Amino acid sequence: MRWRENLLEKVGALATAILLTLYVQSQLHPIIERVYETPVELLNAPPNYEARLETGNRMRITVRGVKELVEATRADQLRAYIDLSEAKPGENRLPIRLEYPAEWRDRLTVQPERTYARLVLEPRLSRVFPVRVNLTGVPDLQGVLAEAVPEPSSVRITGAASHVRRIRAVQVAFDLTGLTGDLEVETTPTPVDEQGNPVLNAQVVPAEVRLKIRLIPQPNFKTVPVSPRLDDLPPFPYRVIWFSVEPVSVQLRGSPARLAQINVIETAPISLRAITRDTEIRVPLKAPAGVQVVGAKEAIVRVRIRKEVETEPAPTKPADEKLAPAQPKEGTTDGTSIQ
Repeated sequence: MRWRENLLEKVGALATAILLTLYVQSQLHPIIERVYETPVELLNAPPNYEARLETGNRMRITVRGVKELVEATRADQLRAYIDLSEAKPGENRLPIRLEYPAEWRDRLTVQPERTYARLVLEPRLSRVFPVRVNLTGVPDLQGVLAEAVPEPSSVRITGAASHVRRIRAVQVAFDLTGLTGDLEVETTPTPVDEQGNPVLNAQVVPAEVRLKIRLIPQPNFKTVPVSPRLDDLPPFPYRVIWFSVEPVSVQLRGSPARLAQINVIETAPISLRAITRDTEIRVPLKAPAGVQVVGAKEAIVRVRIRKEVETEPAPTKPADEKLAPAQPKEGTTDGTSIQ
């Protein structure tokens, strides 16, 4: 038959035509892919329970097809969700369902990163914590004390029981560096665990607190008592029975922060090792680092010393001495009296 003539050439020509057609189509209508990252929604969660996705709250979805069709797609046309109506307390393996426009089904290929998710369902716990303020840095103003008051002073933390039980404090931090006056600022409180690490996946109500910062002028002077430092005591049998110091208090000058750390000033060390009688000693005052003593630079310490009185031990009777027997009273033979 004539159609069999030059069959090999005909097959080659057909294959070449098909390849050329595919090539032209690939150039005019190329196949491309676009990857979207979509949040995974949790639907029908049981009341008083918190769900936690162990595989992450977002997933990648690949859309593949002809270039002009893929480029017409949008991320908001994709939806990924998990139905929790069948979930049990503890760990679950649940399918991830996808929703997208019906016209995509025949013209595009939609491939999710995963089709199942590992999910933990825990009882919900709610607790109230006071808000702690952590101030760092130093204001530009000298001689002031920074005070910070949060409003409200406490917040409510709600979340999975295992997360809420880890929380030890709720704190806000503020850096005072460069501050030149009072300030009010909105800030986000952070729940932290015992090591100070943030505890995530917990709801804080309210989500923000108002921090009122006040710079309070502080005095540069402070009056503190003087304390004698008696290092070496008198030799035995002498002892100190009374002492006094003059002046009893002095005034210090320094920065408010340093003065706040000092509650007493000591004298230089006093040795009574060779003192056996009442004495009066002038001794310098030992100013703490970072402050100065106003006025008096030394103190007078008066010490009263007494010798311990040695008492002689009571005489003891010889071991072989016996007690004399009791003598009977007159008129009796057995020691009883006649009335």
